[in-house]
Amino acid sequence: MIAHFRLHSVVALGALALAALAVEAAAADAPQSDAWRSQVEATSDVEGLAKLYLQLMVEANPVQGTQLGIHGTADDATHYDEALPDVSARSAAIYYDQLVFLRDRLVRLDTATMSRPDQVDHHVLVNQVQLDLLQLTELGQLTDPLAYASVVGDAYSTLILRDYAPLEQRLLSFGSRCARTPKLLADARSNLTPPYVRPTAVQKQLAPGRLRATTAEDGLLRKTLPELLAKSKLTSAQTDDIRSACAGASTAIDEFATWFEQAMATRPDGEWRLGPELYAKKYALVMDYPLGPQELLAEAEQALDTQYAALVAVARKVHDRYLRDAIKRGEEPPESALDDGQVVRAVLARLSEDRSTVDTLIPDSYALADSIVAFVKKHKLMDLPPTSKLRIENVPPHLSGYAVAQIQTAPVFEPQLESVWFWDLPLLSQSESYLKEYNRAVLAEVYIHEGVPGHFVQLDYSNRFPRLVPRLFTNGPMVEGWAAYIQTQLVDEGFTVYPRDPLGHDLQKIADLKLQLRSILNAIIDIKLQTTNWPEEDAVRLMIERGFQEEGEARGKLTRAKLSSVQLATYFAGHHAILGILDEYRRAKGDAFTWKDFNERLVGAGSPPFFALRELMLGQ
Repeated sequence: MIAHFRLHSVVALGALALAALAVEAAAADAPQSDAWRSQVEATSDVEGLAKLYLQLMVEANPVQGTQLGIHGTADDATHYDEALPDVSARSAAIYYDQLVFLRDRLVRLDTATMSRPDQVDHHVLVNQVQLDLLQLTELGQLTDPLAYASVVGDAYSTLILRDYAPLEQRLLSFGSRCARTPKLLADARSNLTPPYVRPTAVQKQLAPGRLRATTAEDGLLRKTLPELLAKSKLTSAQTDDIRSACAGASTAIDEFATWFEQAMATRPDGEWRLGPELYAKKYALVMDYPLGPQELLAEAEQALDTQYAALVAVARKVHDRYLRDAIKRGEEPPESALDDGQVVRAVLARLSEDRSTVDTLIPDSYALADSIVAFVKKHKLMDLPPTSKLRIENVPPHLSGYAVAQIQTAPVFEPQLESVWFWDLPLLSQSESYLKEYNRAVLAEVYIHEGVPGHFVQLDYSNRFPRLVPRLFTNGPMVEGWAAYIQTQLVDEGFTVYPRDPLGHDLQKIADLKLQLRSILNAIIDIKLQTTNWPEEDAVRLMIERGFQEEGEARGKLTRAKLSSVQLATYFAGHHAILGILDEYRRAKGDAFTWKDFNERLVGAGSPPFFALRELMLGQ
């Protein structure tokens, strides 16, 4: 999974209120706003407007600037690294007004005279601006407490995640952000104070914990920061200033978490379901996909039956040989005496015995690299960047509790830096059933998905793309679809973590088919939970019974479905679309088809939406 910073809540300030506030605030912001508007009005090319949009984005959220590899301006090299976003309602209103101005300028452009790449970029830009507006209005960007926990954690972690600049410079920026944290949280408190703001039960549960994880004894502020200060060459006065500012930030964070718990304790829980209309709006902008939600749901439900049957068939094929000793001892019935679900669960239970512990998961992940890279090279699937650019570590505290594995790929504007794949070890340690889910065969596929040749490789290719828009605004179904597709391709081509076992490939196929079921179920539960009153326990039961998931995994996915919307649908949607393109591409190429050509063309296009990707791949 690619980690994205998105704000979500069902409480919204509303477009009319934002527009009114924007008019009220315009006078104070006039010089900067007028200069930017003049540039927008004078610019008629898509790439130029994309750069102005980027400027607007990083001014509104400097933490995002650091994440993208934009650290300062021509006049101030650390301008963005030292700043925090202004999350006040006034600032949001100004940003709303600027987005509307940019959208209207984009809409006025004559797309008929543009080149096809410019037309595609224009389409993506308009969609992205519309999504930003939807976040501000109907999706309630200002009233999601988890968003504030994320921006606080990201503000600090992005400065120390990679060595993009001397440690001393990054620590000084760290201190500057600490000094600005109390104001950010004061504005957040103002946004959350009105009685109509009603966070969901999951948001209430997770937000205080994520905030306090940043200030815990083993957190960024009380453990990591002092360790880095001790290693630095800063003066005593500089070190004291940073410590003082960050002590103030720690106090402000803890006080905000306590206030939030007390203030929200008596409020009714907010509704986490978007409903069909709002979900359809968000889906259209996020997915930019040829199938609508209900069409994708129908495809997923059909695929669930197909892949379930395929998994049962392979499990029945290997059951008696794989469990031969247990059958001889009378501990396990033969395959013929079991129903389909029992056969699959028996094989998966044996597979789960070969698994990592929380302490060995990261070194075990690293250990898989050589065999996977060697397989890709041997089968000429694609050229690969060096795996030395991929680092694996425990998730930062403020990101824990959302997904078991996620990756922050190299910044768009600093592609030479490392990608960092996070395992959520605290989440995995909560339940033994979580670790059963990640047996060695599955662990290899997670490495393929997150690392090689999945997200790490894909976004490395994407960062080489010459045009700005496809690099900056990657399409979710394409990104997640590639990672799901390529893990299955390796297995179909013969990869297994058990190359010396006669059953090795079948066992790997079982792991892959289970992960395909997970991807399919992701789409089903996302669409049905967000658009209907489908009971939560029915979703959990479906994941356990039809997806053979451990209960910890299923309940973790339910939590994720409540925290996000649409994102879980991207895995199956993208995989499904890539397979369609692959089928057409193979028929068009005939004997000239090669995996290397197809895969590198697919990921070399900058991760655009599928209508554009299909045109590029098929020349239509």
